[in-house]
Amino acid sequence: MDPLFEFALLLKAIERELERRINEAMQPLGITAAQADALVVIGQAEPLSLKNLGDLLIAEAGHPSRLVDRLAEAGLVKRRVSGEDRRRVELSLTPRGRRLAERVSGARDSVSELASQLIGERDLSSTLELLRELSQYTSYAQLIERRRALLEAEPGARGATDADA
Repeated sequence: MDPLFEFALLLKAIERELERRINEAMQPLGITAAQADALVVIGQAEPLSLKNLGDLLIAEAGHPSRLVDRLAEAGLVKRRVSGEDRRRVELSLTPRGRRLAERVSGARDSVSELASQLIGERDLSSTLELLRELSQYTSYAQLIERRRALLEAEPGARGATDADA
């Protein structure tokens, strides 16, 4: 097999398995992995606009309006007209959304712990360096940098290798 093709297949397989496990971990919380990611990002960056949220999420549809609609309908996210620009709607978590975001972080930690056990003592620095270099050729490079900066700005940030990034 061509090594580059195998590399791509392996990345895709690992991403799909990780997504499956995160969705499984979120199921008891009543949300999907995408909804969980949106809750965490809103909590980290609130208040933020729908456009800014879209700039921080890797989503299939590209625009998170339906995702936010579902979170708002569930009483997890509130919308508020910006005091600075009445055309801008800002998103923030409700108290219920904040509690759920904390539970999401705990559930994600359990998936990260399993991954850490599987990886063992291996040094990931060269792998991360390669993936960061390759990501520069994607439309997601800036998004990943914004997410890393958001995490590092958070009190008690766990670092650039955090599974949330």
